[in-house]
Amino acid sequence: MASKRAKVAIGATAALLLAGVVAVSVTRDMRRRVLVQTQKVARADLVSIVSASGEIKPKRFVNVASDVSGRITRLLVQEGDAVRQRQVLAQIDSTRFEADTRQAAAGIEATRAELARAQADLDVSRLAFERTQRVYADELVSDQVFDQARAELEMKTAGVEALRKRIVQQEAMLESSRDLLLKSTVVSPMDGVVTSLQKEEGETVIGAQSFQPTVIMTVADLSVMEVEILVDETDIRNVALGQEAVVRVDALQDLKIKGEVTEIGSSAIPRGATVAGQQASAGSTANQAKDFRVTVTLEAPPASLRPGLNATADITTARKADVLAVPIQAVVVREVDKQGDVVDPDSAPVEEGAPAGSSPRARGEEREGVFVVAKRQADFKPVKTGVIGETDLEVVEGLAEGQEIVTGSYKTLRTLKDQAKIKVEEKKKEAR
Repeated sequence: MASKRAKVAIGATAALLLAGVVAVSVTRDMRRRVLVQTQKVARADLVSIVSASGEIKPKRFVNVASDVSGRITRLLVQEGDAVRQRQVLAQIDSTRFEADTRQAAAGIEATRAELARAQADLDVSRLAFERTQRVYADELVSDQVFDQARAELEMKTAGVEALRKRIVQQEAMLESSRDLLLKSTVVSPMDGVVTSLQKEEGETVIGAQSFQPTVIMTVADLSVMEVEILVDETDIRNVALGQEAVVRVDALQDLKIKGEVTEIGSSAIPRGATVAGQQASAGSTANQAKDFRVTVTLEAPPASLRPGLNATADITTARKADVLAVPIQAVVVREVDKQGDVVDPDSAPVEEGAPAGSSPRARGEEREGVFVVAKRQADFKPVKTGVIGETDLEVVEGLAEGQEIVTGSYKTLRTLKDQAKIKVEEKKKEAR
């Protein structure tokens, strides 16, 4: 009886020891496993969007400047006024141009009077030459008298022609003076609205004939508005003419305006550079981030929209329905050798100059992929991706619907190795 009890006690003790060993082994194994978050591959509708900020501008506007220099004597419009084409906007001091016009006109009149007198003298010289010519034919006058009469006629004829040409020259000068006088009145080049008034009555302006004329005001057609944005160089390849866009204006909360991409710049703009300094700094921007200018024309802009307002445009560059999709962060990059096996990042290649007999590892190819959950381990699976949505991206090749993949955490995915033992983190139940 005692022997039987001893055997039972020994068996129980052995069972407890075995259970303890198993428990310790399982606990140690679980501690070695990487804690991950997972999700099943499912279908979704994806929309790829490129967002960029910019400024509201009228599609058609003109910076109005005077053609002549001078002081503004009258300013006939205010900022916000609607104007018509050829409407008078301002008047530049025209005293000098009026005087030049009167002087040119008076000079023409004086020359015309001189021409009339010269024409009369020419007529007299012609009659005298004709009489001399007749008597010379009868050999009643000498050669000298005849030659003198002919020379005088030619001289008077040349004088009349010179005066006629002078009149043509003076008439051109008169037209120039009248043109300058006319240009001293500044008129609107188009129908529109005065969106900016930069000068006041009494100020002096520099005319358009100079290198840098003074802008008096800006007249814009507010019926067609656009937003000019700067798109990052990494996104510009996805932007195309005709793509839809939604524009949000900072000053007009909760207002979304539909638009369409109508212009795409062909030259890169160094980030932070002004338009004037683009070419000057072109040689020193090799490693600088660059943007491309893109114009989005707005559909039915509201009356409250004003030029100069800050805005953000969301351009829809691609749209796909019912495609296999995974979270963006689930797609990682790993180095794969020629056999398609993932290279352990800890096995660094042998450096140049290594001792003879060493086995250098060839540099593999970097591939995009996801970690598929199989038998409580994470297996790296190369994939081919497509459209990138806001949080998910399309998987074109490499996965099937319903497969479980590792989706987090982001810190874990950065260092997760192929065929690593994993433990799936339990999802927290949402509070009802």
